[in-house]
Amino acid sequence: MLHDTHAASSSDSTPESTPSPDGASTSTPTPTPSRDTTGVPLLDRIHEVIFELSPPFAGGPDVWARGAGPHVLLGLEGAEAFARLTPLGGGLFGLSFRSIDDSTGSAWEPLLLIDELAAAVEHALVAVEALVIQ
Repeated sequence: MLHDTHAASSSDSTPESTPSPDGASTSTPTPTPSRDTTGVPLLDRIHEVIFELSPPFAGGPDVWARGAGPHVLLGLEGAEAFARLTPLGGGLFGLSFRSIDDSTGSAWEPLLLIDELAAAVEHALVAVEALVIQ
């Protein structure tokens, strides 16, 4: 089951000023990296992918997703984040997992995978056995 934690979602767009034919300035929205071309926020798209891969009625563990700056963290109910998705542009996302080794000085391992959103989320869920491949 997915827990909706919309904390740190980004705004819809950043206005960009462009001159109109009569010389007046108009504002047109410029999409932010957190949105796709349809205007759906990244966090909402991740929630949709999680639901499609592991619907609540399937009996799998509860998965949460929440925004953290430009990243989206994934975790299991009652636990800290286990994975981090980072938008890289061009429809690609980086997947990294929480570091087990505290001596690295980083909470996250280097990017393990670069892929489209659905594939990156699927790999994250399989890694923590929140999704079983049949």
